[in-house]
Amino acid sequence: MPELPDAIELQRQWEALQDEHPELEPVAALVLLALKESGPAREAGISTALISRRLGLEHALIRRAAADLETGGWVSARPAGASSPALRLILTPTC
Repeated sequence: MPELPDAIELQRQWEALQDEHPELEPVAALVLLALKESGPAREAGISTALISRRLGLEHALIRRAAADLETGGWVSARPAGASSPALRLILTPTC
């Protein structure tokens, strides 16, 4: 997963996304930005565990945001591994 934009740029992108889609919870918007910034890796999906480490947020918060994004049609989610609680998130074509 490529580096996320610097803090100021990430804040700007997050605010713009929140303005455009106020229905998104703040953590869900941050997860969506991380997915959009993941480059070619996003084709195969990005694990919620990796997003959790990259953003420095608890995995449970990322999983909850992923569930909200999946319900909203922003991402599709599938198990990341047999015994892992992580999910692999893939942006939907409409995103």
